[in-house]
Amino acid sequence: MCKLQTTFLLALFGWLALGLPVAPGAAAVAASASSAAAGPHRRLQTAAATQTKAMQEVCTNTCSKARNGVCEEGRPGKVAANNAPFVMAYCDLGTDCDDCGPWKTSARNISWLTTRNPGPIRFLQSRDVQVRVKAAAVPADIAFSFAYTDPKSDFDVSYHMESSGMVEAGITAITYKLLHERCVKPDGGRALFVDVGANFGWFALLAARLGCRVIAYEPVPLFRSFFEFSVLLNDLSDLIDIRTNVMMSPRTWSTSSIIRPCRPQHPSRQVANRTLPRDMPPLLHTSRDKEAIEVPSVRLEDDVKEDTLLLKIDVEGWEWSVVQGAAAYLAKYDVENVIMEYSPGVPERHFKWDHMAATPAMLITLDNLKYDVEDVKRWQAGTMACPVPPELQQYKLWSLCGGVPEGLNPRSLRSEIGHNTNIWCSKGQGLKFLTLQDVVGILHPNDPTTKYFQTNPMNFGMGSRPCHYLEPDVQVKHRCNCTKLAICGQEQEAAMKAAAEGRISQNYVLP
Repeated sequence: MCKLQTTFLLALFGWLALGLPVAPGAAAVAASASSAAAGPHRRLQTAAATQTKAMQEVCTNTCSKARNGVCEEGRPGKVAANNAPFVMAYCDLGTDCDDCGPWKTSARNISWLTTRNPGPIRFLQSRDVQVRVKAAAVPADIAFSFAYTDPKSDFDVSYHMESSGMVEAGITAITYKLLHERCVKPDGGRALFVDVGANFGWFALLAARLGCRVIAYEPVPLFRSFFEFSVLLNDLSDLIDIRTNVMMSPRTWSTSSIIRPCRPQHPSRQVANRTLPRDMPPLLHTSRDKEAIEVPSVRLEDDVKEDTLLLKIDVEGWEWSVVQGAAAYLAKYDVENVIMEYSPGVPERHFKWDHMAATPAMLITLDNLKYDVEDVKRWQAGTMACPVPPELQQYKLWSLCGGVPEGLNPRSLRSEIGHNTNIWCSKGQGLKFLTLQDVVGILHPNDPTTKYFQTNPMNFGMGSRPCHYLEPDVQVKHRCNCTKLAICGQEQEAAMKAAAEGRISQNYVLP
């Protein structure tokens, strides 16, 4: 990504990026809205007024819970709802008409009304998955409802939605700032937001309510069902194009195998790309706990061929593959902003050396990412953090070479993050929102090789681990000053002496 667009800059969502407009909750997003000029929203309203949607009314009572006096489509019904913070959805839209009233929509080809295919709610019910609907905590002029599940089953999205009314508040605030003045152009055209790994669809819905056109990729049927329901509930199908493909690197695979839990939970996914027979059924295996499905693969550069205001990538460690398959797209078209998850911890868990190397390589124009690339080479060769000074081998964590994050070069990006982080790359007008404070790394690239302990103002050690939370017997290896000299004082002196003599192997400096 940054290799292809050399004018991109990078910031981390964390202690290095003090200039980022991070919002702790809905209030910050609302404040951003109140400070913005009313012009963009007037343009949005004008565009909506000149592009009147052709609406239709859908009214059936085919839901098993129809005619019980309670609207159970996840929308307001004929009877006023109680004061519960959310409503339950047991029926697909338009199938509980006597209780909810007709469903008015501009959507066409509603599959569950014209075919035997189940609607999104019926599909989720077949998996024993609960559906809750709640109003998003966003400014009133872009209000929308959002479908999620039991927070006990899904922490990443549903827990935060239920507790705060939004998902990933910091990234939501940045997305709002980047889009709210620019989704609707002065000529009435709409800027493009591309969402690779849309999940429940939070960011796609936000972008569409701000007036952007959206191309969203979500290959997992369970997540896509929540997303599709929210799109229909908010009547945004004219702006959001949901695609089922897996984004891939520029190889020849035609399909991808995805192993997914049947219930929402931490969204780890395993993808094994390979060419498969055309007549192979789409669902290979199903159990109560997991499923394996085959979905079409495509390169982003083959699927999107236009300027993009914001590209979001969140595919649980496979971001490098998406970026590789987007080379021509990023080079030819004006992709102004990229927000992506950066997940080196995913391939590390499985010792996928080529994937580990590809993760920092996609950002290689950031100069000290060269340490991340070199660390992978040394790790694979078994030489990372080797040799260990003999006098340190008696202490905890020093007995063997390697170790992540302790054995990484302190000038690397990987040295200051845990399993993953988020990265924002920007150029053009997006740069007015992106304030950089410093370079990445526990140590500065210009620090001498003899320096050992971190000196950042947040007092974070290796792997972004707060020094004051670490036990004294592991503080020194994390480059944190010893807080109990009786336990780690001698280890600290030995580490400082070895560093001063140039014998801490992971302190190497590249030209």
